[in-house]
Amino acid sequence: MYEELYESIPDPDAYLRRLRMPRPGALNREYLNRLVYAHQRYVVFENLDPFVYHRPVSLGIRDLYEKLIVRGRGGFCFELNALLTQLLRDLGYQAYGCMARILRNKDFIPPVLHRGILIRLPEQLYFCDVGYGGPMPPGAIAVEEGAELKARGESYWMERADEIWWTVSRLTSAGLEEKVIQFYTVPQREVNFLPLSGYCAHSPDSVFTQKLFLNRRTEGGSVNILGDVFTRVEQGAETKSRIRGREELLHIIKTEFDIDLSGEEIPGI
Repeated sequence: MYEELYESIPDPDAYLRRLRMPRPGALNREYLNRLVYAHQRYVVFENLDPFVYHRPVSLGIRDLYEKLIVRGRGGFCFELNALLTQLLRDLGYQAYGCMARILRNKDFIPPVLHRGILIRLPEQLYFCDVGYGGPMPPGAIAVEEGAELKARGESYWMERADEIWWTVSRLTSAGLEEKVIQFYTVPQREVNFLPLSGYCAHSPDSVFTQKLFLNRRTEGGSVNILGDVFTRVEQGAETKSRIRGREELLHIIKTEFDIDLSGEEIPGI
């Protein structure tokens, strides 16, 4: 039972082509950083299935491959990080999922409703994430007190929160320090994420059933939809605009996120 959660990627080379990435010459941090950044650029964080279509979210590898690679869609953390974890394994990396919680914009300890990725290289354990619709390191950051990742004009660092939890923080464009995400390093079997994904996809209390989210990196920053607001960040400068109606929304989703919904029955938009 649950064998579909542990299958290999049907066509790893097609996955890499989607990311504009070659196969690795060596299984090192340099390639890992490039892969993570490419994933954040070309595979969109989005919640169209939970919010718009009210469809169940499958975590089976073949289903995820069909959705994200064949159909060119995106997904949320339990989808995006699951598929990348399996790709990393198929390429030869030692990778596994970890439990996490989002701390950004919260003044309380939130429940564990997120998954990240941990990769064991010979010299170090690393954390990465391609499934968060907000600021996240554009590469892998070492799981070590005081470890830093400075890349593409952004700065992140790792702190031990207690004997179990690690915290990733960042420096905002305004020069403020901000806690982003917290995780622990106990390896998780894929089946452990099923109930968390189910809650996020279906519960009326989940943010993913309450408003629309789309997010991806760009060469100079990022683009984002939250509810009916479109945000572009370019070289640190942020601009926001209100989305006026269905046609403008579909146009933005197609041109800015490369997801074409024309010709589909779209009940939630």
